[in-house]
Amino acid sequence: MRIDKGYTGTYDCYRAVNNEASTAINYVNSPNGYTSTRFRVTFYYSNGTTVVRGASLPRVQCYTYLVTNDNRGVLVLVKVEG
Repeated sequence: MRIDKGYTGTYDCYRAVNNEASTAINYVNSPNGYTSTRFRVTFYYSNGTTVVRGASLPRVQCYTYLVTNDNRGVLVLVKVEG
């Protein structure tokens, strides 16, 4: 039973960060507008710019990455931690 609870908790965490990632990519062009008390999002731009927004997490339980581009065509790696 303990393994099932751990698996369910991990699945829920990854599902939550993936859902938040779909929200975070809407802020690629203006990352300072992103706010969250539950997730930390880091925007890594290919021009060298890095912007961290959201919660200050004591420890990260799970994370996901998305690759997209902004309206100028700059490649952006978005990391969401939860």
